[in-house]
Amino acid sequence: MVSEGVQDYCDWCFGALTEAARARSRWLGLATEDAWACGNCLTAGRYREPPDGWSGPEEEWLARDEYVLSGDDLLAIVNALNEVLHGPDAIEEWEFQSRLGVTRAEAFQTMRRIGGRGIA
Repeated sequence: MVSEGVQDYCDWCFGALTEAARARSRWLGLATEDAWACGNCLTAGRYREPPDGWSGPEEEWLARDEYVLSGDDLLAIVNALNEVLHGPDAIEEWEFQSRLGVTRAEAFQTMRRIGGRGIA
């Protein structure tokens, strides 16, 4: 069902969409294919397969090759963020956003989210 020009159902299970699911679908690029995934389908990874009604070849579905980060990948990212935030060659505040594309506070929050507990 579409209300006021905004799709309000998932293209995979037809469940309701939340604003968070719409935002994640946009971030994944699903919106460019006129596809929207609910939270359950996002968590389950159903969006990696094209939904019913998608007209292109399956191998061209944009979300099928999404890279899933391993624990080692996450550790490398956390370590790199820690270095640019706190290391001996940490990026200075005045140039942080222009070099990394995010503020120092945003980078710190990313590091905390993906690094788990124990990171100051």
